[in-house]
Amino acid sequence: MIKALPTPIQNMLSTGLIFMYTANVQGTMADLIIAKKYPDLKRKFVATPKIVPKDYLKKRCKYWEKQFGSVKNEFVEIFSEELSPEDVGRITKIHHLRNMIAHAHVSHGRDYMMYRPHGGEKLEQKLIEDLGIQLSDEAAEPMLLKIELWKEDEFQAVSNLISSITEDTFVRLANNLGVPIGQIS
Repeated sequence: MIKALPTPIQNMLSTGLIFMYTANVQGTMADLIIAKKYPDLKRKFVATPKIVPKDYLKKRCKYWEKQFGSVKNEFVEIFSEELSPEDVGRITKIHHLRNMIAHAHVSHGRDYMMYRPHGGEKLEQKLIEDLGIQLSDEAAEPMLLKIELWKEDEFQAVSNLISSITEDTFVRLANNLGVPIGQIS
């Protein structure tokens, strides 16, 4: 019988899984950008599902080198006519979540990770608004956020957020471009 993992370890595993899904979101956005910007490359890519054409791969690798925020901004700009404010809001939340995970303070001795937003009060306020955070009168100063993805409800909420972008927005855009979603996601 396998013993249950300690909560800090379960939190790290759950958080790591979510982080990898955010990497998938970034990769899918990159592929959609490439498909929209380079229709000739897209046609070659779609025609050879088991082999990624060399020129397509070069474009893909350039996007892998970029930060999530850069890819997100280009994606939102290129697909501005096809994205709803809700789509943009969900992608923005995923961007914040990715940053929180990547810059979290992790400890084996705590059931949660801590994240301290950087960039001053203006960016802190934007994070609060984008994520819909309700600060209490007892909130820490400077602001610290807990990451507790070992909690089933929190893990499920984040999973649902990522699934909604993948299964709704990305599928719709891929269909509009004539790209099989299974080739890019």
